[in-house]
Amino acid sequence: MTTSSTVTPAQALLKILNPAPRAQAALPSDAAADKAMADFLADIAALDRKHNRGQSLSQDQLAEQIFRQSPTFKNERAIIPYLRYQLRVALEELTILDREMRGQSGGSITYAVLSRYGRVIIDFLFDLREILPFLQRKEVGWTFFNGVKNSHATSWEIFGLARGLAFQSTYVASGPPFDHKIAQIASIFVLRQAMELRFERLIAVYPNDRKGKPPKLRHGFHQEFIAAHPEFFQADGFRVKELRHLYDWCSEIVHQAYQPYAWQISMALRRGGDLLRSRSAPPTEAWSIFNSVKVADVEAMQAAYENHFLSTYGHGAWLFTREKPEAFVPNWKKEMAFTSTTYRAVLNRPNLWIRIRARIRRTCFGKRSTGA
Repeated sequence: MTTSSTVTPAQALLKILNPAPRAQAALPSDAAADKAMADFLADIAALDRKHNRGQSLSQDQLAEQIFRQSPTFKNERAIIPYLRYQLRVALEELTILDREMRGQSGGSITYAVLSRYGRVIIDFLFDLREILPFLQRKEVGWTFFNGVKNSHATSWEIFGLARGLAFQSTYVASGPPFDHKIAQIASIFVLRQAMELRFERLIAVYPNDRKGKPPKLRHGFHQEFIAAHPEFFQADGFRVKELRHLYDWCSEIVHQAYQPYAWQISMALRRGGDLLRSRSAPPTEAWSIFNSVKVADVEAMQAAYENHFLSTYGHGAWLFTREKPEAFVPNWKKEMAFTSTTYRAVLNRPNLWIRIRARIRRTCFGKRSTGA
């Protein structure tokens, strides 16, 4: 176990990534860079074995916990399982990152490759600094390293990103065009938008009222339908239902604009990619850029969605337009895309009448009270 009298693996790696500024100082060697990363990863693996005790945890189990929105805990004991889940995901994502770096330099990590990923690795270091001291609080003399980072983003910084994105083609300076922290936050903004669009376009049914306006659907309306009807949506290696934790967590980042833990970002992109990336297809099967999900019976699925909408939406009469879903649809025909010719009223009209009757009663009661 590391004590404060020795240089910890985290301190050694941080020193490699941020060498002391000295005139004409030699850069760290490739061997030093490789050893620093290997020692750090081994240290995190040992801590995971200690706190998670070799427990097998599925990706769905991990996602449900680490993408919790604004988690609260009744006492210190209650937070421990949550931090253990964070530690496990940090280890898994670090392992993937380590494998990626080694793949770029023939199996060992060079200083040049380590430096290229330096900002991300530093995020891992400082984010782990938030959870490990608590998990290790009973270990006398244990230390990681000293330091904190600011994960908060101001509205001014977000505006700067918006302007930078709008005029990114004019960027001519050397180095990254956007601040690292703000770019990471923005990646979650865009991921949420991509997931929201894919959920809607997997169904590809668009209601409009008599004024030509679409309904104001609650957050997650399309994803809820997909999750409730797995018989229509054949996902490749994942379950759409289990993406709801990630989807809602992305919405929290959008509204609060803070930099998540580094491993949350990489896991979010990996799980979101299950839905959004295309898959290789066998030679006997047609390929589609949207083939992460297959919809074999589009007509039945879209009819079911229309009925679901009419059964759950509160009011109005609606005209439906059906389009080709963003999915692998082997039986698709052009004539399946059409707009209905008649408006269909919602099916929950009795509930609407109850609300109207209650309003009438309140109005009449008010009149009697005024006349008393």
